[in-house]
Amino acid sequence: MTNPMWTQDSRLTHRRLGIALWLLIGSFATLVPGGPIETRDFSHLSSAVFWGFNIVLLLLGLSGLAVSYGAWQGKRWASWGAIPIFWLYLAVFVLDWAQVFPPTPDAMGLGLGLVECFGAMCCAYGLVFAHRALTESV
Repeated sequence: MTNPMWTQDSRLTHRRLGIALWLLIGSFATLVPGGPIETRDFSHLSSAVFWGFNIVLLLLGLSGLAVSYGAWQGKRWASWGAIPIFWLYLAVFVLDWAQVFPPTPDAMGLGLGLVECFGAMCCAYGLVFAHRALTESV
């Protein structure tokens, strides 16, 4: 059932927000350690740090999927929920680019850098769509 208060522009904005989340999470899912894109060696990290970081990323991805479903349905809470998700993903990218976390002796590969740049662009667009959705659904 659609919300009678929805305009065509509001529906499109919510859908774009959902798509930005899907693209971000989908691109991030390709960065499995030891995979074809994320080739850096993390064996020097303790297992608690390695798995703790991966669990945080997994929870962030699952939260993003839940929020994307809400955004696709035009739920206002999804717009609010998307904002911290996009900022947290941006923080992960910035910390990686700054070589703060996760620390690794290996250089970042070109593929990884490109996927993270694409993810950062998804975050920027997603933040715009989330704020626009909040103003359109007032």
